[in-house]
Amino acid sequence: MINLRLETNYGHHLLGSLISLTILSENYASSSWSLNELVTILECREKYNRIVIPVFYKVYPTDVRHQNGSYKSDFAEHEKKYNLATVQNWRHALSKAANLSGIKSFNYKTEVELLEKITESVNLELRRLRNHPHNLKGVIGIEKPIQSLESLIRQKSINVNVIGIWGMGGIGKTTIAEAMFNKLYSEYNASCFLANMKEEYGRRGIISLREKLFSTLLVENEKMNEANGLSEYIVRRIAGMKVLIVLDDVNHSDLLEELFGDHHWFGPGSRIIITSRDKQVLIANKVDDIYEVGALNSSQALELFSLYAFKKNHFDMEYDELSKRVVNYANGIPLVLKVLGRLLCGKDKEVWESQLDKLKSMPNKHVYNAMKLSYDDLDRKEKNIFLDLSCFFIGLNLKVDHIKVLLKDSESDNSVVAGLERLKDKALITISENNIVSMHNVIQEMAWEIVRGESIEHAESRSRLIDPVDICDVLANNKGTEAIRSIRADLSVFLKLKFSPHIFTKMSKLQFLSFTNKHDEDDIEFLPNGLQSFPDELRYLHWRYYPLKSLPENFSAEKLVILDMSNSQLEKLWDGVQNLVNLREVKVCDSKNLKELPDLTQATNLEELDISACPQLTSVNPSIFSLNKLQRLNIGYCYITKVVSNNHLSSLRYLSLGSCPNLEEFSVTSENMIELDLSYTRVNALTSSFGRQSKLKLLRLGSTDIKKLPSSFKNLTALQYLSVELSRQLHTLTELPPSLETLDATGCVSLKTVLFPSIAQQFKENRRDVRFWNCLNLDEHSRKAIGLNARINAMKSAYQHLSAPDQNYNNYSRKYRFYQVKYVYPGRKIPEWFEYQTRDDYIMIDLPSTPRSSQLGFIFSFVISYPLHRTVGYFSRFTFHIIISDDGGYKSEKSSINIYMSALHLRPNSKHVCVIYDQRCSRYLNSRAENKRRLKIEVEVMGDTHPEWGAELEAFGVSVINTSAYHNFVQQINTSSGHNFIQHIGMSDPMHSLCLKSSCAYPSCGLDEDFD
Repeated sequence: MINLRLETNYGHHLLGSLISLTILSENYASSSWSLNELVTILECREKYNRIVIPVFYKVYPTDVRHQNGSYKSDFAEHEKKYNLATVQNWRHALSKAANLSGIKSFNYKTEVELLEKITESVNLELRRLRNHPHNLKGVIGIEKPIQSLESLIRQKSINVNVIGIWGMGGIGKTTIAEAMFNKLYSEYNASCFLANMKEEYGRRGIISLREKLFSTLLVENEKMNEANGLSEYIVRRIAGMKVLIVLDDVNHSDLLEELFGDHHWFGPGSRIIITSRDKQVLIANKVDDIYEVGALNSSQALELFSLYAFKKNHFDMEYDELSKRVVNYANGIPLVLKVLGRLLCGKDKEVWESQLDKLKSMPNKHVYNAMKLSYDDLDRKEKNIFLDLSCFFIGLNLKVDHIKVLLKDSESDNSVVAGLERLKDKALITISENNIVSMHNVIQEMAWEIVRGESIEHAESRSRLIDPVDICDVLANNKGTEAIRSIRADLSVFLKLKFSPHIFTKMSKLQFLSFTNKHDEDDIEFLPNGLQSFPDELRYLHWRYYPLKSLPENFSAEKLVILDMSNSQLEKLWDGVQNLVNLREVKVCDSKNLKELPDLTQATNLEELDISACPQLTSVNPSIFSLNKLQRLNIGYCYITKVVSNNHLSSLRYLSLGSCPNLEEFSVTSENMIELDLSYTRVNALTSSFGRQSKLKLLRLGSTDIKKLPSSFKNLTALQYLSVELSRQLHTLTELPPSLETLDATGCVSLKTVLFPSIAQQFKENRRDVRFWNCLNLDEHSRKAIGLNARINAMKSAYQHLSAPDQNYNNYSRKYRFYQVKYVYPGRKIPEWFEYQTRDDYIMIDLPSTPRSSQLGFIFSFVISYPLHRTVGYFSRFTFHIIISDDGGYKSEKSSINIYMSALHLRPNSKHVCVIYDQRCSRYLNSRAENKRRLKIEVEVMGDTHPEWGAELEAFGVSVINTSAYHNFVQQINTSSGHNFIQHIGMSDPMHSLCLKSSCAYPSCGLDEDFD
């Protein structure tokens, strides 16, 4: 045996090659040199992601893979000359090469065609390589930005386009611009990359920058004598040039004008790329498009960090948790990942732990300096707004409108709006679609360090207190000063401390105070001698578990914008009438001792009041109903007896009176009401004008004493969700609006009649979830009308879904209600219109024998019961387990899919019919039905927590519809004008049948998703 050692030099040129073309011919395996080269080629493919194109020239891939034919005899010779390990290595390489997608010579008639195919394949791979970013070693997550930017740059436009790259400091703007420049510069007549424009502009001035730019573009030394504009000579020279220019880190709004005068002097197709931290700078420079650079995702961030910390693209397992802590801290900012990676590279775990602990109290110097550049560009007012946000408001989930009021220096101060916009343009903050301000944690820590720098040794001299240790020192030792503007702390860490009643006396300029707490049993220890005063300048006061029975006697609420004393020991807030013109929000919910509210007449701008779960509150101050800007009012879980108002509260949108067991009188209306909760009250009637609330979307009337809904109910044209569950006095459901999607009438034991609109109007409905669990008193007409309405809405939904584009159902287990139409009502039989019915647990479905050009819709019906011997477990849903096989034969392939349905938490007193169309299940059955004549469908039913808990399946049915079947159904009803069709199912009058009810909200209404 011979040990073959690579003596030749071919490995070096292979390492430098991006593409390897391997010709596997009949005699290829006879050459040990070729086989060793193949081994190296495949190693380069695995290690360096090199491209390999195998060409099978007059051999079959299977012969190469298994070393048959001439390869077999060649290897027989090799086994005589070389050791077993070497031969096995060659065999393995051939097998791997044969498994690659390659070119087979037998597929081409002539060698010319074969050569053309080889050339085409190589050119294709070269084009792919050319489109991949160059010189990007150590750059992670750049493919998507490059792709997006390139699409902007390559727009078919002969104009001179300017593209902006915008993002926070350290996010990778310069890296992306460099990559884009390196990739595209060769396509232009001339190009120039001007880095660090902000610094260069300040140090050298515009004329020097202009000289550098045009000397580079024109490849000659250009001297600029004009302070403004360009010489005619330069204008003539550049007029025909297609140029690529990158201006990096720009912070001047008129830079392009200063640099070029008119950038349209450049030749057609020229492109100028500007990077900036300031979006307004890009807009002022009249960019055509702006690309916003986003943070790296967690896997990209971990890979980038590993490149710097471990010099490879994955971390060492022993540093697993520590690496992830760094990545979580960096939150996707490449600069932070690189700086910390370099800092921790080669250090042991103890040093890592120490550095990570240090970051909790002090940001890394290099990161801090990079981030602070954006802060330094702000004016004094903007800096104050930024520090207020980062040191107090971030994380409180306040709406932007409230923040604007809180930060105003005076009633006429409108600078906050401009300041917030400036911070957003500087990428220092983001504002969500819900108008909540947020900030990257690294930027926030930079702000905290700025505040620490106001007084390193004396926390009481700082403007804002954030650190628990500092706050503890200031409060426990009564060190407060007028320098302090805000304090935000969790008092849980101070449980053993006792504060002086004068802790706030010296903090005359304190405006923002937030004390949260995870404990309430020891709170009284904080202020054993009470509290002398709060500062008069307070605008935001939040003290959860406030330990005293009242606010200080001299408490002034004149400047207050938000007052939140949730879970407090308060018995009252204050006496008398105060000037509350700035007040926007008051929360005293879960205050178990609160007995009264103050007069709020002067709170003319109050938007939200939450006094829920205050059990000793038996009445509300009538001043509440004079507040013309009140939008949210929550009085739930209180013992009030009436809520009556003669005033029309036009601004009120959300009113909750749920679980007020003594509430009997209610007469509050608003044309802007969106949500109303009267559930679990003793309200027995609604006003005749109730239907005027045309914007009402969600209405809870469950477990009330209401006997009948007013006829004006059908005028609630925006209503999407209605619950009357457990309303035991309700005997009639009036005609409901077609907008209603969800109706829950579960447990309405007296319900007898449900009124429907005409058949034509029912086809305009959008019912999704209708429940009549345990409504056993329904008359026969109503039951049949519910059945017909179920058929109309299920068939309509199936028909609409037949032509809808397919979608993935990845969120089905959580959002299954959104993909269904479902009706439940008392009954023992599958509706007659289901052509396939059985009392067994399976059924055979005949499918159309002709080729289908459209989808089928599969509607299911189940009859379910709760036998007495079954345990009724508490579970949130039923699972109908659908098992599908081709024809029921022994060898037929089986598969399954689940249909989920919200469950009843009480035992039904009778059998119930469920009609359900489930989009996901129907699409799945369509995929199984392709090219099949029959399907066998089996069904099992179970609870989601235990298969033996809950319902038993008594019978089930399937209706298969297509477009023509739906149209035939509609035509049948239209032809008989509805009346004969109703008579056919045993009903005398289409107007006196029934109306729906459900319990699932839909995304379009923006309300809660779960109403079970």
